[in-house]
Amino acid sequence: MFINQLELTNFRVYKGSNTLNFSLDQDANITIVAGNNGFGKTSFLTSLVWGLYGKLMVDVDDRYRQDISESGGYKRYCEKLMNRLSYAEAIEKKKELETGLEGLNMIQREQLQQQIDEVTSFSVALRFSNLMIPSVQCRDLEIKRTYNILNHKEKIEILIDGRPNELTKTAGPEIFINDFILPKEIAKFFFFDAEKIVSLAEINTAEEKRYLSQAYAEVLGIKKYTDLKASLEQMRFRIREKSAVKSDRATLDKLSKKLEQNQRLLSLKNDRLEEIAESLHIKKVGSDRYQEQLIREGSAITLDELKRLREEKNILSTDLVKIRSRFNDLLELAPFAMLASKMMEVKAQLELENSNSASAIALLESRYELVAAAIKSGKGLKQLDQELTEQLLALVKINLLPKEETKVDMLLNFAPDQQQRFFTVLEQLRNSYSKTFRTLMNDQKRLQSVFYTVNRKLSDAESKGKDPVIADLRKSKERIDEEIKALETERENLQAAKSQMDNESQSISRQISELSKKVEVEDVDREKDVTAERLIKKLDEFILRLKVKKKSSLEKNIFTELNSLMHKADFVTRVNVVIEGDLIDIELFDNQGRFIDKELLSKGEQQLYATALLKALVDESNISFPVFIDSPLQKFDKAHSRNIIREFYPNLSAQVVLFPLLEKELNLEEYQWMIDKVGQAYLIKQNNKYNSGFHMVSPENLFDAYKSQEEHV
Repeated sequence: MFINQLELTNFRVYKGSNTLNFSLDQDANITIVAGNNGFGKTSFLTSLVWGLYGKLMVDVDDRYRQDISESGGYKRYCEKLMNRLSYAEAIEKKKELETGLEGLNMIQREQLQQQIDEVTSFSVALRFSNLMIPSVQCRDLEIKRTYNILNHKEKIEILIDGRPNELTKTAGPEIFINDFILPKEIAKFFFFDAEKIVSLAEINTAEEKRYLSQAYAEVLGIKKYTDLKASLEQMRFRIREKSAVKSDRATLDKLSKKLEQNQRLLSLKNDRLEEIAESLHIKKVGSDRYQEQLIREGSAITLDELKRLREEKNILSTDLVKIRSRFNDLLELAPFAMLASKMMEVKAQLELENSNSASAIALLESRYELVAAAIKSGKGLKQLDQELTEQLLALVKINLLPKEETKVDMLLNFAPDQQQRFFTVLEQLRNSYSKTFRTLMNDQKRLQSVFYTVNRKLSDAESKGKDPVIADLRKSKERIDEEIKALETERENLQAAKSQMDNESQSISRQISELSKKVEVEDVDREKDVTAERLIKKLDEFILRLKVKKKSSLEKNIFTELNSLMHKADFVTRVNVVIEGDLIDIELFDNQGRFIDKELLSKGEQQLYATALLKALVDESNISFPVFIDSPLQKFDKAHSRNIIREFYPNLSAQVVLFPLLEKELNLEEYQWMIDKVGQAYLIKQNNKYNSGFHMVSPENLFDAYKSQEEHV
């Protein structure tokens, strides 16, 4: 599958219509889209995700979920997606057109309304080729998503060979894209910011692991079989429900109604949560406006300085929370670090116990008995007299068996797994603990100092001035802040109630499932039920074999990719993919068989790990889809960059699109390493901060064109 063309119309910084054609040459499969920070590289990546998934983009990556939440909901988020200049022009054009509504007939009004819709909308269009759609002939396919900022209507058109197709209508556009183009659960492995994918190395919580495991299962092809199994189980439930005896049916009906009622209530609570999110957004904007007026009335601080201070405070707060969390983790080992001498005594005692354990002594005694028997038999020895034999046996016994006074009391008597855990903790205390502890302490002191300074500046800015204007502004701000607090309290209560209802629904679902197992199946449905049961057992066996197969294959792929990218010899000698139920985790081990904590890797090493993982997953998925990478070389040193540029990116996919910062993360020398693989090159030109466009250049002249562009800035 190839993406031939992307067309952005009034999307973020791309004012008007902007078209970009991708390289389709398999020998030169890389397309370069270069531009300075703020020119629109991230907007480009966002346009691809929004164009394919729309509201469902929250399932692609947490950053989109966070952006939409912080915007106050999907509608508010989409308003921000429209180019600001185009937005202002659209509002003016709308007013101008609406003045001509008087005296128009119905047809003329519809035509005028169509013009208004066109100027108040933005869109993303993608054109594909080389697709394989079962039972459908397809030379090319176009997906166009359009959003109107006035009526908040979103429209998506899918054309196969230039015409609508019954399949897209029957399945629905979102399902069609998810099933035949690219599943949203795994899109993160094809659209990613290479600097931010280090988050894959920092997955810790059960929720994060569960979310990522779902994506792994989708990529590895496991999910479709587990979904099939779930469908068969649901079919068996329906058969049992239909065939239930009267008393069981009454209970099932009651539980089903309760479950349906819960789902309706959950839907209402979700709607209210969206309303609260939008209200909070509006009120927070009002609160910020009052605060800005307060600052402007009471001090000389500018709005830009205020904004910078706020952003810096938020970043510092987040960093402090992370450091405190890691610090708390280290504190668990603090008592052991404080008693280092005692730990060494325990180590010495364990070593003594190991050498003087009952099994070791028993082995020595059995050896002594064998030696004594051999000496007494005299085989292979000259005839010894009784006295010499006894002296020789005494000498062997003294030197072979431990003396009574040297025997060690078994004070600890650790099991092997307890010993292993103890030595692991001791090794950590001796090597990395103190260094990590000191680093965290220094970082925390530094961040705390900076945070207090920033917070003090903000507090000073807000406290100045006590005239009536400022008093009135403060009163208004306090009122709106109270409303915000009340809304946040309501949101927390709703979320708690929603969580409780979720748990109740799960409990009801389990009761329904258990009850359905007890009901009798009628003869007419018995064969279906038996067949479904047999298929479920076969699926269980098949899924288990598939997981084992995928586990081995993924371990091999990740190991191969890691060692081809890293310049440290034998840094990782074993990769272990852990599959436990629905959870999939990945463990790394060094050349001494020790577990490697991915959180303790450097940022560059974390990015290498994440990059190798992505490549392995793309290979395992067997999905032929273009890969788009922002900041492709941000954290790599020169040695790693050479491997990445020459070996990794050209072989990542049949079509690769890179968004590098020229001269910063990709210089001319490094570019020469890949130039024979570059089929298309573009520079993003910016007329102003709200108006960017694509400028196609020859791959050979990319850096000359970039320097020329910089000289004219």
